[in-house]
Amino acid sequence: MTSSAQPSRRIASNLLWSPATGLVRHPLAELSAAGRLLTVVSCPEPDRLAATEFYAGLLVAGFPAEYRAAFERLRRDGRPLPELLPDIVRPDGILVLLAGLDYATLRLTPQATIRKI
Repeated sequence: MTSSAQPSRRIASNLLWSPATGLVRHPLAELSAAGRLLTVVSCPEPDRLAATEFYAGLLVAGFPAEYRAAFERLRRDGRPLPELLPDIVRPDGILVLLAGLDYATLRLTPQATIRKI
């Protein structure tokens, strides 16, 4: 994903999922001032980069604006997130963080949470 806009934030996480990239491990994402993804690359050591925020969990680009209700639907379904996310994300969606995952199965656990980024 590229754009000519200047990034306003650089964030890293354990995983990122977007319609354009699918699942990316160790993502380093640059966001526009409006919070849209500009670029995503894999970066196993983001803590070595200045001015980089780190969030433990799965970043999801394009999540519905009514993210809490969508999260509850995901929680009830129980299938692995890579199977569910293609049907729920939207081009005009927001960036969220899903934390409390079972990383082996990529499913939400009972302790899972969602946060708008």
